[in-house]
Amino acid sequence: MALLPAVGRKRGGKTRAALYAIFGVLWLGVILHLFPVYWMLVASIEGDVQNFTHPISFWPHPALPQVYRILLKGASDLLPLPMTVYLRNSVLLAVGVMCTQIPISILSAYAISRLHGRRWARVLFLFIIGTMMIPSEVTLIPSYLILKNFPFPSNTQLPHMDFLNTLWAVILPSMAWAWAVLIFKGWFDSIPRETMEAARVDGAGELRILWSIVLPLSMPVIAFIGYQTFSSVWDSFTWPLIVLQNVHMWPLSVALNSAQSALQSSPSGQPQMSTGVLGWNGVMALAVLQSIPVFAMFILFREQIVRGVKITGLNA
Repeated sequence: MALLPAVGRKRGGKTRAALYAIFGVLWLGVILHLFPVYWMLVASIEGDVQNFTHPISFWPHPALPQVYRILLKGASDLLPLPMTVYLRNSVLLAVGVMCTQIPISILSAYAISRLHGRRWARVLFLFIIGTMMIPSEVTLIPSYLILKNFPFPSNTQLPHMDFLNTLWAVILPSMAWAWAVLIFKGWFDSIPRETMEAARVDGAGELRILWSIVLPLSMPVIAFIGYQTFSSVWDSFTWPLIVLQNVHMWPLSVALNSAQSALQSSPSGQPQMSTGVLGWNGVMALAVLQSIPVFAMFILFREQIVRGVKITGLNA
């Protein structure tokens, strides 16, 4: 849909001036939004010393694309391991959470929406909403103790399992997401009951109805939740930093923080002027590589994500 109708765009005078003013404000917002991304790209292929020169150069001179090759090939002065190790861990975490969280959320939402009676469905729904009101900082210590001494966090003498420094320490607490259950339930409630009743008359069970009827109708919502899950896990930092102390288990977000800490300001408050190939330009290159998968996921599934946003907005 056009911002203004074609008739309004063809008019002159105040209408055309208002149209140009609106377009100018929108383009200004786009430029301000994209400028940090452009500056990150420029700083990643520019010499480390050139990043602190005055006046500021908005074009890399000289360009150093070998920064990316160094990061991808092996260990560097910024990272103790090749970047591919951290990239692999991030992919495993994101895929692992998506493959467990989405099915659990769908089954939970379908049970609340269609299988439980009105009274129990309301109790479970209020319980799920209540968990969303608890700040994540409150659950950090209990979650840490449970993962360290599973399933007896308060008694280390009994047989237990220690999930710390494994990818399961991030996957297990993320297997259930109250917000995803809330979104799925709202969508399942909007599906006509007559369709499911007709399938039950034909002899279909609940899992068959869910697989053959509900899921095909829910693909935009699944794509939206999948993208939200992927981006949140890919960019998560605090929890992986706490439970993954082994450098071999770090995701890319924690490795990026480690590289930034290696180039912190000197005691005088001035940035370190590294003369090597990898300095702050290496940190910017890591930030670029960190942001590419989330952007690529949105580009590949943008139609389904946009449809899911519209659906979840209408059913909120």
